[in-house]
Amino acid sequence: QKLATFGLLIGVLTSSYVTFLGTGIKQGLFTDDFFVNWFSLIPKAYIVVTPFILLTGPLVRKVVDKIFDWRKVK
Repeated sequence: QKLATFGLLIGVLTSSYVTFLGTGIKQGLFTDDFFVNWFSLIPKAYIVVTPFILLTGPLVRKVVDKIFDWRKVK
C-alpha cells in the first residue's frame, strides 16, 4: 500500500515535470496557451507513466537493496 501510494504520487510529479518541459521545448515557455496545453497533457502522461512506475518500482527497490547489501559485505 505504501509503495502504491508512492507510485501514484511520483506519477503525478513526473507527469507534470515531463509535460512542462516538453511543452516548453515545443512551443516556448509561458507563451500563449502554454498552461492550457501543459495541463491537457498531464493526464495523458500520467496514464502512461504511472503503470510503468508501479510495475518497475518493486524491481528497482530489489536492485537498490542488493546494491546496498553488497556494499555492507565489502
